Amino acid sequence: MSCQYNLLFLFLCGFAALSVSTETCGKDLLEGTFCIIKLTTRNNEKPSEIRWVHDTRGIVFRRKGGTIKEQSEGLSMEEDGSLRFLSVSLNDTGTYIFNAYNAAGTELGKGEVEIKVYEKAPKPAVKFSCTKDGKATLTCVIGERKDLTLSWYKEDKMIQNKKNPQVFLSSTQVQENKPYSCEAHNPVSKGKSESVTVSCKVEMKAVGDEVSFQLDKIVPPSVTNITWKHINSGRTVKAIEWEEGEIQTPITRFKGITTLDTETGQITIAKLTVEHSGVYTVDINGKEQAQRFTLTVMEPVPKPVIKIEPSDNPDVMYLICEYSDKIIWRNSAGETLTGLVYENTITVEKNGNPEEFYTCTLQNTVSEETSERVYERDLFKVLNREFVIWISIVLICLVFILLFLFIPPLYGSSAAR
Repeated sequence: MSCQYNLLFLFLCGFAALSVSTETCGKDLLEGTFCIIKLTTRNNEKPSEIRWVHDTRGIVFRRKGGTIKEQSEGLSMEEDGSLRFLSVSLNDTGTYIFNAYNAAGTELGKGEVEIKVYEKAPKPAVKFSCTKDGKATLTCVIGERKDLTLSWYKEDKMIQNKKNPQVFLSSTQVQENKPYSCEAHNPVSKGKSESVTVSCKVEMKAVGDEVSFQLDKIVPPSVTNITWKHINSGRTVKAIEWEEGEIQTPITRFKGITTLDTETGQITIAKLTVEHSGVYTVDINGKEQAQRFTLTVMEPVPKPVIKIEPSDNPDVMYLICEYSDKIIWRNSAGETLTGLVYENTITVEKNGNPEEFYTCTLQNTVSEETSERVYERDLFKVLNREFVIWISIVLICLVFILLFLFIPPLYGSSAAR
């Protein structure tokens, strides 16, 4: 019984090999394929001399009178003169020209066949990066391959099919939280990436704050290496690394302030500085994960000080808040002065209410500070013009009265003497 099974197995293997070996070469071939380029002659007459020539390599096979005169590696010839490839390679791409003759030297047939050999398409990986305004760029990573067409999918629907390895998403598209994948393919093979859901949350922190980045996948117990990397201005460095129980922070700006939870993979960075801004990625057992984190660290705004500048009109004053950040002017009612956001100077007119006041508020993404109040009573301490004129008139009148009352008696006294 065992012998029968062995014979059956050998018969099936031989049949399979025979079936495969008679496969005719198509125009597009996968690297490693073995196939035959058929030779055709007039009336199927068996030729005495056969010559196969490659358009760039020259003669690759020649047989005359049953004797092989020339033969390139990886090629053989069938009894009828057909050319057999034992395993096609990229170098086999090109046009093959054949000539067949009988013993008398009469041509029995000629022709040419073109083949194109392709390397197997790899399984690509999707990476993404985010901008400060929540947009994203997805990149289909396929190495240095130039022969591949890339198809992008949103869920299961194709959204792009060309050689461009990138897709650009608006902030609205990012917020949809849909999975994206890419497929690399050529005429004979294809490979599709794992799906990636893009998350473009940008952490905005002030200098001195603390930040933590948590992975969306559980770190399995088999993990022996976790490496967090920091990318800024095209330069990538290790922020913190755990390998076989040892944690290292090789870069000075992360020393003493960076911790890693080896069970969850979470990284925490304290006492942030502007230098910590950038993109953070993580490698698990040497494999970079798709998840990325963007951090922007900013200096907090200072507490503003309002400068007061007089105008030519005593009832008008200028308030100045000289800063480059977002400036918001408010009055004592808490109302934002319309149209004056980012304006560093406002004009204040006296309205007769000494308790009316104004403030200047500075804002950036991570902080806000408001100035001390500037009251109207402090702006218009100088008496107004009407009051000054009235006082002047009164003083002039008093002078004339005094002159009228005292000068005549003095004049009379002098005359009596």
